[in-house]
Amino acid sequence: MFQIIAHVKPTSTSRHFGLVEGAYVVVFINFKDIDGAFELTKYYIASEGWEFIEFDEEYYLINSKEEMGDDYQKYFDEIQEYGYAMIFNTYPFDEE
Repeated sequence: MFQIIAHVKPTSTSRHFGLVEGAYVVVFINFKDIDGAFELTKYYIASEGWEFIEFDEEYYLINSKEEMGDDYQKYFDEIQEYGYAMIFNTYPFDEE
């Protein structure tokens, strides 16, 4: 499985539209090929009503639950069952 981080912003169809400027989404995706994992990540982001901006330069290969950060281990079973999990870390509009 891969851990990929992407920068995104809400589209007009997102329930977050107008409420936040954007988010960094941590995506855990159970896929064998990194290129396919990136494409699936873009698809899942769009299907949640977010616009993809860019990927973080680094991604991580995870082989076991223990290799996941402590905050993310609770998603391991969901990833195994559904093939992926996304955690959105939103940030507010810049006040300036």
